[in-house]
Amino acid sequence: MSTIAPALLTARYERQVVKAFRRRGAISGPTAQRLRDLGLKDNDHLRVLVTETILRRAGPERYFLHEATWAARDHMTWRTVGRLAGAAGVVVLGVVIYLLTR
Repeated sequence: MSTIAPALLTARYERQVVKAFRRRGAISGPTAQRLRDLGLKDNDHLRVLVTETILRRAGPERYFLHEATWAARDHMTWRTVGRLAGAAGVVVLGVVIYLLTR
C-alpha cells in the first residue's frame, strides 16, 4: 500500500493547485497569474504540471491553467490510482489466502 499513498497525495496536491488557478481565474494567457499571487510555491510537483503543459507560461513568472490538458490528465491520474489500489488489493488477498491455507 505504500505506493498508493504518494499517488493519492500527489493527486490531491494537483487538485489544490488547479483549484487555486480556477479561483483566481487564471485560465488563459491574458488572465495568467504569478505563483505567489496564487499562494503557491515553485516545487517539483508544480514543475511536473508545467512540463506536462497543464500549467502554461504566459510570461515571466506568470502561469495559467490549460483546462483541456488538465481534464485529460486528471482522468488518467485517477485511473492510475485505481489500478494501483486494485493491484494492492490482489496482493493482500493473495497473502490472506496463503496465510489461511497454511
